Amino acid sequence: MSDFPAGVSFVVPVHNGARSLARALDAIIAQDDGRPMEILAVNDASTDDSGAILARYAGRGVTVLEGEGRGAAAAINLAVGRARHAVVCQVDQDVIIEPGWMSRLVAVLDSPDVGAAQGYYTVSPSSSIWARVMGLDLQDRYRRIRRSDPDHVCTGNSAYRAEALRRVGPFDEALAYGYDNDMSYRLTSAGYRLVFRRDAVSVHCWRERAREYLVQQYGVGYGRLDVVAKHPQHLAGDDVSGPGMILHAAGTFAAAVCLAIAGLAVLCGGSASSLVVAAALLLLALIGERVVAGIRAAVQFKDPAALLFAPVHVLRDCAWAMAIAAWTFHRMSGRSALRLPIGAEVALPPARARFLALILAGDEPESLAAIAADLRRRFPRCDVLVVDNGSRAETRNVVERLGVRWLRLPVNVGVGAAVRAGLRYGRHCGHDTVVRIDGDGRHQADQIEPLLGPILAGRAAATVGSRYRERGRGRTRILRRMARGSLALMLSCITRQRVTDPTSKLWAFGPRAVEILCEHHPTGYPEPELVLFLRRNGLPFTEVPAEAEPRTADRTSLTPSRLPLAIARVLLAMVVVPLRTSVGDAGR
Repeated sequence: MSDFPAGVSFVVPVHNGARSLARALDAIIAQDDGRPMEILAVNDASTDDSGAILARYAGRGVTVLEGEGRGAAAAINLAVGRARHAVVCQVDQDVIIEPGWMSRLVAVLDSPDVGAAQGYYTVSPSSSIWARVMGLDLQDRYRRIRRSDPDHVCTGNSAYRAEALRRVGPFDEALAYGYDNDMSYRLTSAGYRLVFRRDAVSVHCWRERAREYLVQQYGVGYGRLDVVAKHPQHLAGDDVSGPGMILHAAGTFAAAVCLAIAGLAVLCGGSASSLVVAAALLLLALIGERVVAGIRAAVQFKDPAALLFAPVHVLRDCAWAMAIAAWTFHRMSGRSALRLPIGAEVALPPARARFLALILAGDEPESLAAIAADLRRRFPRCDVLVVDNGSRAETRNVVERLGVRWLRLPVNVGVGAAVRAGLRYGRHCGHDTVVRIDGDGRHQADQIEPLLGPILAGRAAATVGSRYRERGRGRTRILRRMARGSLALMLSCITRQRVTDPTSKLWAFGPRAVEILCEHHPTGYPEPELVLFLRRNGLPFTEVPAEAEPRTADRTSLTPSRLPLAIARVLLAMVVVPLRTSVGDAGR
């Protein structure tokens, strides 16, 4: 960075934050020390007076963005994508940063190996008893952090290097809680250091009522399990939420299981005294630890509210135990499972548009930016996923700067397997319609609407854009034209419908096709086999005329050296696929 500190973009996600929002924004505005600065506040579907408050601050230099109610991580990502400066300070709607907070954290980022820095949370002595108990607990945990480079920084009170965020990708929008843990772990895995500044102080306006507190803690417990599932090396916690907190959740859950088994044993006429004793001893140990922690915090911070750690945290532990039970049930029922190739990296936001645009990228960085821009222009609310199929570093760097979702496969797994991974991603996030576009830049976004028409009308489960449906379209070399014509003729005979473009990479899949293909999409040289597979499984498909621009990048996969193998594989598929048991039959 330069001698004068770099510019700063403040990012504030807002959802029903009217109680403290004005104070939070005033504190941010007061940080102005002459450097370039902007404030981006995202109104994430608030139903209270937050929108009116933001409208008043729009005249004071606050840029108000409209979120879509998809959660804090999505709101942060939206604002980070608009941020113009080298440092992104993320402050929550209920955090009041004190004078000097910004300058102290930004100074830490002068070191290029620092990816993020966090300040020190305190709690106002005028807060309610519930808020003070929560705040003192967190304040005590921060007090006990002994090193200046922890393995976790919390959002809401942190400054990030914008370059680092672009490098590791957006906050994981599938995590309602714990997306800051996930980001911290990804930053450290990428080689960045995290820094904790005790002198960058902020006041956290915690929830004031017991019900709000317990609902939040249930979400924290559930989110923590999602984070551990993604980062199992952090099973024992981190510097902020250490092994003690993890043991409280696990211990309370274990005690509940013991009591449940004891109850069943009594109903069946058996003895359960040993289980009841074990559960009671475990709960007493956890309560005793909280009593000691509360006395220590009360003395340290001179606030008797800390003496309520034990009763309040018993309720918190129960909320965590309920979260463990719910999370375990969801996992066992398969509702949270997403199977991708080993080593794949991905962030999982919920669906927000009527379809997912799946761009399959190999090594064509020149065309990816144009494709993404074309999609944004034609479908501004479209969800876009780039499947990076083991590309070179140059392509990976371009993908990370596009501001879209990406799924990175560690090696080239083949076209079919990469499409299957993208379909699994889409279905897991709630998309029931997926449009596949190749990354070579040959197809334009204005061809998507005709593809979706037959699917939305219920006439087809899948559609394919054909370059040869209308006479005179699609000029290719004679060898390739002969190969394509032969494949098209054979497929037309077997499927008993006209097939003109058996190698098209422009497809749209409706709900039934997505459901089946996310598990069974053909691999290898997939497009001709896909036509056979759809026909065998009773999934009607149709061709729609489509233009194909000259290639802007890469080259066709149907090279002369690959042509004989491709034809042989398709011929084999023509024999095997029609004879194979259909997916529906196999499940009966």
